[in-house]
Amino acid sequence: MRLLNALSLQLEEFFGDDPPPYAILSHRWQADEVLFQHIQNGSAPEKKAYAKIKLCCDQAMKDGLDYVWADTCCIDKSSSAELTEAINSMFQWYQNAAVCYAYLSDVESTDSSYHGGFSKSVWWTRGWTLQELIAPSRIEFYSASWENVGTKESLKSQISSITGIDMEALMGKDLQTFSVAKKMSWASKRSTTRIEDVAYSLLGIFGVNMPLLYGEGQKAFLRLQEEILKQSDDQSLFAWSCSDTSYRGMLAKSPAYFSNCSNIVRSAMKLGRAPYTMTNMGLSIELFMAPWAMETYLVLLDCETYGISIARKGIFLKLLPERDQYARIMVNEMDVVTCPPGLLAEGTYMRIYVRQQIWGTYPSMDRMYGFWIRSVLSTKVDGTLKNLEKIWLKGVVYSRKWSEEKRILEIPTGFRGTAGELWYRSADLGDSVLLLGFDAFFNPVCSLEGPLWEDSPVAPIIKPGRETLEELLDPSWMYVPSPNVHKGSRLKGLCRYSGCSKISIKEEMFENQKIWAVDIEHYDSKNPLWERVTCDGCSDRIYGPRYKCQVCRNFDYCSNCFLNSDTSHPSHGFKLMNNE
Repeated sequence: MRLLNALSLQLEEFFGDDPPPYAILSHRWQADEVLFQHIQNGSAPEKKAYAKIKLCCDQAMKDGLDYVWADTCCIDKSSSAELTEAINSMFQWYQNAAVCYAYLSDVESTDSSYHGGFSKSVWWTRGWTLQELIAPSRIEFYSASWENVGTKESLKSQISSITGIDMEALMGKDLQTFSVAKKMSWASKRSTTRIEDVAYSLLGIFGVNMPLLYGEGQKAFLRLQEEILKQSDDQSLFAWSCSDTSYRGMLAKSPAYFSNCSNIVRSAMKLGRAPYTMTNMGLSIELFMAPWAMETYLVLLDCETYGISIARKGIFLKLLPERDQYARIMVNEMDVVTCPPGLLAEGTYMRIYVRQQIWGTYPSMDRMYGFWIRSVLSTKVDGTLKNLEKIWLKGVVYSRKWSEEKRILEIPTGFRGTAGELWYRSADLGDSVLLLGFDAFFNPVCSLEGPLWEDSPVAPIIKPGRETLEELLDPSWMYVPSPNVHKGSRLKGLCRYSGCSKISIKEEMFENQKIWAVDIEHYDSKNPLWERVTCDGCSDRIYGPRYKCQVCRNFDYCSNCFLNSDTSHPSHGFKLMNNE
């Protein structure tokens, strides 16, 4: 450690862990500072900033101290090794100082009230002065004319109000007792001249060390967070928020993202059970995840809002096409949320990878969360064509949200259960009921009762005892063992055959949004074209109209694929196979 002799103003070097008692200077760098080389070559008195160095040394001698440390002149910044050692040791050097003199060059008076010049000093907004405020046990504040304004002890209430730093932290409480998110919030409104120093100035606050790589830009803050998660399982590191609507990683780009985290504390009851680490596939971590929407999960973090009984924080992760890989997203303009009661009963532990190098990549097309009743196709009964699309009993008996014109059942994001119940009536077939919804893991589920479905009774369907909306939306039908209830996959949908009937739920496009499209098809079992032929477009068995390619042998389309076959076989003709 190199110290400045307060009497001779010459530099002296001390080795080991027991330097002589010294005062330390905290200040803002300005033009014409006294640097290491200026002390060495004797040109220091010519510099404009020499006056504050001299005043600091004079004050130290008044306080019975022979040495002073100042970051401008006690570090040879031409040596990258020395600079790295100094920045990694700086918090400790401030902590071990007998006294710290905080020189506020823009404060003209000794008025320390909140509305005075003291509270408006730029000193409070600089990145490096955060550790210089917290680390020393004794700080004396001086105005531009080196008049004493007060001490950290006497001004602790004002300082806490100005900076947002907990008073206990100012008074020396172990920083490990404060959550990572809270400590980040202390730095969220501070700035540094060099981007990398945003991270380097926080090394001591978080008790980590890392090499300096000036030129790496924002990567320095990512490296800082990686060092923190190597030493801490405090998941409040992930409780930041920002307005970026693209995919995000688990680590923030800036301390500014933690500006609303001053009241975040670690949870007393931890859900995290396994260590996590950064890999070349992103953050490998086991999290407690509750299904929130299709391909989207609400992740419960081990941190909460202080003072609120049920306030565990959560973030949203979206499943990517790669297996077990996720990205952080916003849902309905929500980023960090307070987890609803009861979510613990619905979640499960999952070992996943959260991609970090995905910022700037935007989520795929929005998904309309619900069902599009695309088609209830024709059926033949005793040789007579019946079109069920236009035969409604009551339309939608109840639903969360129904569009008659578009025939879309929607359900609010984050909700599960019944989306709606639709009734159909045919003079020949009687009543049929279609129930649609999502189970606890957002798999699409349907129930088709009545003569439209072979396994259902032909007798009219009666649903007694359901009067309130809660009773109507009761999702218990999804979990009752029944040949009429069919559960699909949230990734692949549903395709169910029964005799002369087929119901499919597929991901399709509607008004530039993805949605589950529901198609119901019924055909007379005596139809000669009732064959087990597979569509070469969608790979489903063809029910009903079959379009046969006139050039390619054994190439068939179902009606849906034929209508959307703009690019396949453009010069080939297709023949509609006769139903008779």
